[in-house]
Amino acid sequence: MDDATKERIKAWTPFERPVVSIADTQHPEQKRFQAFARQWQEISDSVSWADSRQRADLPGFFLQDNILYSALPLERELPPFLKGLDSLAKPNPDERLQSMVDNIENPCRLTLYIALQCPHCPGMVERLIPLAGACEKIHLHIIDGSLFPEKSQEDKVMAAPCLILDEDDRWTGTVSEDEIVDMIVNKKNMDLDTKALKTILEDGRAEWIAERMIASDRLFKGFSGLLFHETWSVRLGAMVVVEALAEKAPGLCADLEKVLIEAFSAKNVPVQGDILYALGEIGTCDARDWIAAVQRTLSHEDLKDAADEAIQSIEDRLG
Repeated sequence: MDDATKERIKAWTPFERPVVSIADTQHPEQKRFQAFARQWQEISDSVSWADSRQRADLPGFFLQDNILYSALPLERELPPFLKGLDSLAKPNPDERLQSMVDNIENPCRLTLYIALQCPHCPGMVERLIPLAGACEKIHLHIIDGSLFPEKSQEDKVMAAPCLILDEDDRWTGTVSEDEIVDMIVNKKNMDLDTKALKTILEDGRAEWIAERMIASDRLFKGFSGLLFHETWSVRLGAMVVVEALAEKAPGLCADLEKVLIEAFSAKNVPVQGDILYALGEIGTCDARDWIAAVQRTLSHEDLKDAADEAIQSIEDRLG
């Protein structure tokens, strides 16, 4: 941290003293973020620093639950960082901004890649923090691509600023709030990926997922990813959706049956067990016959039992 940065931090008087939480990670760069927070504390008490209970893939600072800043706000990035903190503290956000984000129905993820020497990056940070602050459905992650080159390579980022919406749509360069919100609002619901659906599921809205798929007579692009997720609680939530489809949408169940059968051999034992359960809930006679054939090849006792239960469930349901 250079002298100019220290002086700017000393001179800053926040609108309201913010609480900034340090993300909990095992990343090698974690210590740099912790050291930055300690150094800030030594310079000024303008920010209340705390350890976050939220896990994250990259080190960073949670400005609020849906905004993670994985960068060190130095040099030209410090002013938009301070303005962002002030914008989050204001009790009444900009009316025009609020009216825009009120049209956002579904959770989405915005990832902004920046670089310390990038001339246009501060303006994007300054726009996006208030945008996410006005709408909890926007999950914003700001990443210094030069600090985390492996992540920028993974996301195929070639220049900064680069803004990515739900891993699909991206912009390079300066983008207006209107264009960003318009893309979020008009993004087809059925294009929601597994991560976006997982966020909806964790908000307790399994019923919403089922209702939207039933209404459109299509499975979400990322729905099968919930059923195959490594986390058991995510798969459990997806089963609630499967049970609703079994009751109300036989056509979708037929589509899902094919997906589950095709995926079965490549999954681990816990996921295979859940696939068998799901097939028991939605499966046809063809699924029953497939399960019976597969059962003869299974060596794991739990899977054999799950296959028995799935076959019995289908027979009970179909009479």
